Amino acid sequence: MSAAAELERLRKWRSRKDRNTSITSAIQSMRKGLRKGNRQSTSLLEAWDELVPSHLAAQATVVSIRGGVLEVVTDGAAVAYKLNRLIRGGLLRELQNKTKGTLKKIRVRTA
Repeated sequence: MSAAAELERLRKWRSRKDRNTSITSAIQSMRKGLRKGNRQSTSLLEAWDELVPSHLAAQATVVSIRGGVLEVVTDGAAVAYKLNRLIRGGLLRELQNKTKGTLKKIRVRTA
């Protein structure tokens, strides 16, 4: 092997590879995740508005949906008690049937 060919081979081996520094793939995966999460939360909130009585829904706020847990904050202990009674009466099962995502639990807390 000639010296020039050996030098060229070493340059290819030792040179840094061009990295893809574009953020296109990251943006696409983020958009896909947002669309999925948005569809799940939208259908869940619509089902919540439909199934929970309006006088309770006015005093309870859906705060977050993480890991299949719906977190709801209420204005007072009486509203939290009534929501817990609804959950025990089958509200969780009805929400699971009406929504697309996975809903495992509803956590109710007072503000």
